Amino acid sequence: MQKTLGLFLIGMLISTQLFSQTWARMQSWGLDLEAISWVDSNVGFSVGENLIIRTSDGGTTWEELPVSFDGKLLGVAFWDANTGVAVGDNGLILKTQDGGDTWSQKNSTTNQSLKSIAVATENRLLASSVGGQILLSTNKGETWTKITSGTNQSLNDISFINSDTVYIAGDQGVILRSYDGGNKWSPLNSGQSTNLNGIAFSTPLIGYAVGDAGKILKTLDGGNSWLPQISAVTTDLKKVAISKLDIRIVTVVGDLATALRSTNSAATFAKANLGATNTRNIKALAYIPASNLVFAVGQEGYLISSTNAGSSYTQRLAGIRNDFSGTDFKTDRVGHIIGQRGAVYITSNGATTLTSRPVPDAVDLIGLDYWNTAFGYVGSNSGKMFRTSNSGSAWVPVHAQTPETITGFYLFAPSVLYITGTNGYIARSFDSGGTWDRAGIKTNTTENLRDITFFDYQVGFAMGDNGQISWTSGGNTWENLPKLTSEDLNALSKLDSNTAIIVGDAGVILKSVDTARTWRKIDVPYTENFTSVDFWDEYLGFISGDNGLVLQTKDGGESWVQIPSGTSRNLTGISVGTPTVAFAVGEDGTILRYECIPPTALSEITGENQLCLTVGYYSIASSSVPGSQLVWRADGGEIISGQGTNQVEVLWNKPGRNGVYVSMENFCGNGKTSSMEVIVSAIPSSTVQIEGNGSVCLNEIEIYKLPNLAGVVYAWNASGGEVVGGQGTSQIQIKWTSSGSHKISVIQENECGKAATVLKPVSVNLAPDQPGEISGESQTGLWETIYEVPAQEGVNFKWKISNEGGKILQGQGSEKVTVLWEKEGDFQLSITPENECNEGDARILHVNVNVITGLPEKEDLTVRIFPNPSSGTLSLELGDANYQSLQVINSFGQVIQSLDLINGSKEIRLEHLPKGMIMIQLSTGSNVLVRKVIVR
Repeated sequence: MQKTLGLFLIGMLISTQLFSQTWARMQSWGLDLEAISWVDSNVGFSVGENLIIRTSDGGTTWEELPVSFDGKLLGVAFWDANTGVAVGDNGLILKTQDGGDTWSQKNSTTNQSLKSIAVATENRLLASSVGGQILLSTNKGETWTKITSGTNQSLNDISFINSDTVYIAGDQGVILRSYDGGNKWSPLNSGQSTNLNGIAFSTPLIGYAVGDAGKILKTLDGGNSWLPQISAVTTDLKKVAISKLDIRIVTVVGDLATALRSTNSAATFAKANLGATNTRNIKALAYIPASNLVFAVGQEGYLISSTNAGSSYTQRLAGIRNDFSGTDFKTDRVGHIIGQRGAVYITSNGATTLTSRPVPDAVDLIGLDYWNTAFGYVGSNSGKMFRTSNSGSAWVPVHAQTPETITGFYLFAPSVLYITGTNGYIARSFDSGGTWDRAGIKTNTTENLRDITFFDYQVGFAMGDNGQISWTSGGNTWENLPKLTSEDLNALSKLDSNTAIIVGDAGVILKSVDTARTWRKIDVPYTENFTSVDFWDEYLGFISGDNGLVLQTKDGGESWVQIPSGTSRNLTGISVGTPTVAFAVGEDGTILRYECIPPTALSEITGENQLCLTVGYYSIASSSVPGSQLVWRADGGEIISGQGTNQVEVLWNKPGRNGVYVSMENFCGNGKTSSMEVIVSAIPSSTVQIEGNGSVCLNEIEIYKLPNLAGVVYAWNASGGEVVGGQGTSQIQIKWTSSGSHKISVIQENECGKAATVLKPVSVNLAPDQPGEISGESQTGLWETIYEVPAQEGVNFKWKISNEGGKILQGQGSEKVTVLWEKEGDFQLSITPENECNEGDARILHVNVNVITGLPEKEDLTVRIFPNPSSGTLSLELGDANYQSLQVINSFGQVIQSLDLINGSKEIRLEHLPKGMIMIQLSTGSNVLVRKVIVR
């Protein structure tokens, strides 16, 4: 694997806690861990080969930190959770002041590899090198000076007893001691020539040193003399640590999975069982402060822990030293991974565990394709291919007779397949790779081809270096399509029967929707090399690339979103197992598992929940999770800044009960929404109108109100009345105590200020006066008669006739009515005044209704009616008046004969009149003449 020399700081940190909702590392890193250090019971760091990892949960999960370098870090020390220093190859010194999120390189003044680092005081620390150099910093690692050690042997481990006394163990039995914090050093006689790799003290006098060939030494006098102890192993021992809870417990680790523990101050040691076939070298160990929980790290990402001070261990992480080149998962659990030196791994539990099924040749594998979970092919250089039908338990060589490297496969069926290779190589087999047809295929290119696929049995395409896309109908002759890019094209994926995606170097994405005949470029803001692409269906797909880049699409590749992977390692292969689970593999043993989980609930919103029409600030403690976004909403307001972050600025523009809401969403869905009710006030409006009666009665209680606004105090006043309820609120009760014209006033006030006074005029009324005398006939007959009283403004008149003597034909409610008398006798016509307040005193007219006495005799001497009395026949001479009608009325008031008179009629003869008294009624339209006649 090629690496760029020097230090490269990566711009973004992805913590395990956050990206575990999307990408989680399976197994471990295939890189050696060289040292481990704990800050407290939760936070710890381990460093090693191009790697720094951190835990924030006591070692349950570990995250890769954003720093990359060539070589190894060999030691690490922290003052607190923020400030720490790591040292390593070629004098490399890195410092962090933000808990490992970012690291800066410091000048060590040496190119010797630094083996160990230890903190003496708040500012003082020491580092030691392979060439006997000791470096001292008195400003927390900002600058360093060399201290004379008196030896050129490798100084492997530093142990402070206190701020003054410090020991160093080194090669060839070297042990040094300083009593002044590391300024001056004295050699001690260990009595050994063996390399000593670790040193630790339980008290100022009692200490232990461990080294090669199982060597364990103990001192009881502060290092003046050292005695060998029985270790019962001959492997090289690397580090020693002592329990803070029981200083008799001494824990040692070393090569070939060696882990020793003594409970009697090194008198005897017992070896922990780490697995009969385990040969991983363990490089370092450290106790979590104030506990018997100890962690050890070592070869190829090996990390183990013990809850009993090293008596037994549990494996936490174990990596594979391999740069994986491809993967193919058929479900969310069953998949295949290939890599260097013939490595093939299978898993049936989503990469929680892997089983090695290597091909029978230590060649670097390039391409793979599986028909199902058991049957598949892998390819390598020089035409080498291998086939399995039992998930790699056995491999059958199916080599093609070509020197080209086999890069891609397309299976029509287990026995029918096409392959691609370097220098324009395309071949096919119809017998599961038993024989290969190359002669019948004309590719028309010498570009290295990377992969191949078909839309049906006829139409297919292949792609490769320098933007090469080859198209065929039938598979025999391949056409070179116009190039859209000169970048190498590395991978393809078919979305449906017409659509495909190609990815390549420098962020190239190409898409075709017409069975690969034409292509267009999809622009994305990434320049990393894209190495692999895979789609679940026509919409959901993933891309992997260099520097740990992973992109995801949900619209068939039209747009892409970065899903942070938690690693800066180059990813080389990606495979979608289900719509919610995918896997990616890459360099340094990287295996990542993606699981699409909607975000969890957020913290509560904090901010002002009562304010005026102004700007408010609202935030949550939760941070925006990589791969997800925070979505804010403000009902009644406008978000003017901060959308997508954990703090927003809201301009409230609507008073009332409003709300601010936030949820987190990702490709998988939305999390639970956090909300806060916000009461937004404004200076109340003075244009509102007071609701309530404007014309009221004296001594009555009336209700008046304004719109009810939260946070508003209402100050009411009523001239001519008393507020008897609701003062201070939007609705009050007023008892009117004085008649006449009055007014209601109210001032609205809230925290935003006072509004102008709102007024309402009110007329307070009394009950009406008694009506005046009723004018009209007090003696009448059975006919219509008009009665009236003087008018009163704002008064309704209620007329009534006693004993149902007649009925009111018109005018009820007014000062004038027409009454039709229907009975004879004495009656009362009453009129009662009323208004909205009450009824006044009634006025009464006594009326006698009598047909005979009620008929007036009007004088018109020119009219003659004869004979009178009559025997049934009458003659009428009408004289000078212009009478228009004539009615004959009997004694019961009934009209028994009626005539319309023609203009100019002067003589009329009436016959067959009934016996009794009759009335002859002549009418001119404006006047009525009545004459009484006796008929015998």
